[in-house]
Amino acid sequence: MKPDPFIAKALDPRSFTRQAQDEFDAWLRTQGMTWRGVESGAYGISLNDALVMWTISDPVRWAETFLVEPNTGEPYKLFDYQRESLRAWDQDVVHQDGAEVGKTREITVLILWGCCTSMGGTIANPSMLVTAPMQSHLDEIIMAVEAQVGAQESGEAKGSLLSPFWRKPKRTPHTLHKFSAPNFLNPSRPSQARVYYRPLGHDGEALRGVHVTALGLMDEAAKAKRELHFSEFYRALEPGAKSRMYSVPDGDNSTPYFRLTQRAVLNLPRGTPGVRKFHWPKTLMPAPFWSPERDAEFIRRYGGRHTPGYIRNVLGEHGQAENPVWSWDLLTPNIDDLPDFRILKLRADRGRDELSVELLRIRLDVMAGKKVPTEDVLESSALSLREFIAADDETRRTCWRRLLRRLLLGDGMGVYFAGCDLGESNDPTEIILSERRGTKLVDVLRVNATGLPYHAQRELIFGISELWGHLPHWGADLGSAGTAVVKDLQNSDAYAEAHFDERMTGFNFSEAVDCVGEDGEPLRDLRDDSVDKVVRAPAKDWATKCITARLQQCGYAMAYDNEALNWMTNHTSKEGAKHTIYAKDNDHNIDARRQQMLRMLFDDQGADLDHFSTGVHDRRAA
Repeated sequence: MKPDPFIAKALDPRSFTRQAQDEFDAWLRTQGMTWRGVESGAYGISLNDALVMWTISDPVRWAETFLVEPNTGEPYKLFDYQRESLRAWDQDVVHQDGAEVGKTREITVLILWGCCTSMGGTIANPSMLVTAPMQSHLDEIIMAVEAQVGAQESGEAKGSLLSPFWRKPKRTPHTLHKFSAPNFLNPSRPSQARVYYRPLGHDGEALRGVHVTALGLMDEAAKAKRELHFSEFYRALEPGAKSRMYSVPDGDNSTPYFRLTQRAVLNLPRGTPGVRKFHWPKTLMPAPFWSPERDAEFIRRYGGRHTPGYIRNVLGEHGQAENPVWSWDLLTPNIDDLPDFRILKLRADRGRDELSVELLRIRLDVMAGKKVPTEDVLESSALSLREFIAADDETRRTCWRRLLRRLLLGDGMGVYFAGCDLGESNDPTEIILSERRGTKLVDVLRVNATGLPYHAQRELIFGISELWGHLPHWGADLGSAGTAVVKDLQNSDAYAEAHFDERMTGFNFSEAVDCVGEDGEPLRDLRDDSVDKVVRAPAKDWATKCITARLQQCGYAMAYDNEALNWMTNHTSKEGAKHTIYAKDNDHNIDARRQQMLRMLFDDQGADLDHFSTGVHDRRAA
C-alpha cells in the first residue's frame, strides 16, 4: 500500500512536533531502543519501520495519519481532550458527556484502529460488539465507519487507504463488518477482525449468541433502562475484553448507567481495577465549537443555564430528577463504610417450589477522593420453598429461624428502629433496620422479599426481631398486606414473646398526625397568636420532612447501597392543593424508611397510633 503524500509526511520524523518527538522517544524506550540506535541500524529495523510500529500502537497517532475528514478530505484532527480517552482503550471506561462532543468519532476510531491494526499489534483476530438501545443509534456509527473505508453499495471498498483491509460485510439480520489485517503475533496468518452491530431492543435479545474478545461499546447508554440490557452486554464480553459506555445524561438517576458513572473514577491509572470515567462537557471544545456566542445560543435554546436541557446537553451533568425529594448532594455526607450492614434478598417462586436467597455486603473504598462501593455476594442459593410457607407453625418457624441465624449476625443490645412496607403477590416487601448510636441512626439491615405470603412475612419479621433480642421498635405501613400482618403480629399468641403489641405501630400514610419533631417539640401554627395549635399533616408528608431534616444534619449512617440510594434520588414530588404529593414508583424501600421515622417520632405513644379505620383506598391516594 503506497501512502498518500500526507501519510508519508506524517511518518517523516522531520514533520514531527516537539510533542510527537517526545512521544516517539518514550515509545522507543518502552521497546528497549533509542532513536539514534534505530538510525544506525543497531536493532535490525529501519526508522520508517519503527515509525510504522509506533503509529500502529497508538490509536491517536494512527487516526491522525490514516483517517480523513469526510467533508474536506483533510487529515483527521482529534480534539486534545479525546486523546487520553482513546489511549485508555485497554481500560473499562464510561463516558458522561455533553451532546455533540465527539463520542461517535471516538467509537469510529476505535473500531477502525482496532480492526486494521489488530488492536495495535496485540490481539489477533479481534472481535467487537457495538450496541445501542435502537438501530437508529447504530446507523450513524455504521455510516461513519463505511465512509472511512470507501465502502460501496456492492459491499466492496475503494478509494481509501483502508480499503485493502475491508471485507464484504454481512447485512442481515444485523450488520457485521469484517476486516483483514497483518497479524503481528503470527505473521504467517492474516488477522481476521469482526464488528457486530446489535440493537438492545426491549430485553437485549439481539446480543445473545455474540461473544467478543476485544471491545464492547454501548452508545446512548442512559437510554438503556433495564438491568437486563447491561447483563446481556457484559455476558457477551469474553475474559480480557474491555467495556466502554457512552452517553449524554438524561436525568434518570435510577438506571444502571447512572450507577456506573457514580462508582467510576476519574483519572484511574491504567492497570488499576475499576472503571475509568471521562467527562466531556461542551465547554472543553475549542472555538468555534465553543465560544461566548455558542454559550449564549445554548442558554436561549434551553431556557437558561440551570435548566435540565443545559445541564445535561451542555455540561454533561446528570442533574436531578424532576422535583427530586432528595438529591445526591444531600445523601452523600450520610454515606459511610458499614462493614456489618447486610442486604438480604428473598424471592419466592411457588411454581418451582424455590426460595432464592442472596446476601450482600458492601465495602466502601475511597479512590481519587471519591467513595467507590463494591458489593460482595456472601450467599447465593436456592432452597425448597415448601417448608418456609408450611401450614405447620413449628416447621415454618424453625426454617426461618435456621436461615436467619445462619446469615445474619443479630445483636441483643442497643436501641433499634425498624420500618417495613409489606407487599402482596408480586409487590416487594422492604424492611430497614437501624441502630441509634448517639445522634446517628446507623443502618444495620435491608431486606427485600418478593412473593412471600402473609404468614411467611410474619415469620420473617418475628425472626429478625428475635435475632436482635426483640429490641427493635417497628413502624409498619397499613396497606392491605400491612393491616393483615400487623394485626396478627400484635394479637396472636404465637408472637407474644416479641411484644409487638407494644413495639409495633401501624401507620396509614394518609392519616393526619401532629407535626412533632424528633426532639419532641411540636410545630406550632403561628398564623393565629390567640390559639396554641399544633400543625397537623399527612403521616407520609411529615415523615418525609423529618427524614430530610435528619439528612441535612448528617444524622444517618447509610451504606453505599446503590439500589436503595437510587430509589431515593429518583423519588419525585409535586405540590398538591394542601400537601405535597409523592410519586409511587419504586417507593417501597422509601416507605419503609418513612415508617421507621414515624415510629421514632411517636415511640413514646407505643402502639396506640394504629389506624386501622382508614381504608386502603385512602392510603394509595396519598
